[in-house]
Amino acid sequence: MSFQHFSPLAAWLRAYTYFVVCGLFAWTTGALTPLLSSPMIPAVADSLWWLCTAGLLVFIGFAYGKLWAGWTLRFNRKLDVLPQLVFGLSWGLGYALCFLGFWHLSLSLAQGWPIWAVFLLAYILISVWQILWQDLVWDIYISPEHDTPWTTKVKVPFTHVPNVTLSLLYFAYFDAYWGFVVSQMLALTLCSFAMRMPAPWSREVTPAATRHPFVFGLVHGGGYVSSDPANDPHLKAIGAPY
Repeated sequence: MSFQHFSPLAAWLRAYTYFVVCGLFAWTTGALTPLLSSPMIPAVADSLWWLCTAGLLVFIGFAYGKLWAGWTLRFNRKLDVLPQLVFGLSWGLGYALCFLGFWHLSLSLAQGWPIWAVFLLAYILISVWQILWQDLVWDIYISPEHDTPWTTKVKVPFTHVPNVTLSLLYFAYFDAYWGFVVSQMLALTLCSFAMRMPAPWSREVTPAATRHPFVFGLVHGGGYVSSDPANDPHLKAIGAPY
């Protein structure tokens, strides 16, 4: 199997396998039951809840619809609304279930702890998992090439870190399961559109992720490296220096 070109069908199969695993993880940790039994609008939906919900969604819309999208390579991949919408919603749901699973795992591990301590434990578990999963698996075997070493450096502190931080704080304070799920579905649907995730039946030729050496002989997704950054049209299109 060649790793020079991206295989959309293989990427979709891997992604949906992971989404199923996320659902199973949420089920085994006890996150699915409260999610499915929670109303879309929680009982605590006062003016503060509405304000924080709107603020969170506006921030995510800006962070991913403007910043993340503006720093994302596309390599002339086309906008294909329906499959990119389906993939993005599934991606957001899968990741939200994974995060909620870590929250409930933290509740089990930290019984009797104050809520701020549970939050910190869940935040650490989610962060460590996401760093390893995204870098060693997702950005190599599922996503088409869409980053550079520079865009990775700016996307993480300006989009991913504040998204996880604010969304988890919102969930911890309001116990709003569906608000949390919707926030991640919005974020990752915007990502799916921004990177132009190819449909599983797509015949477009687009580069697979560039593999960079990592520890213990492993590789990680370090992003596209141009042989001529100053004149590279793909880097110029997003204003990336390298």
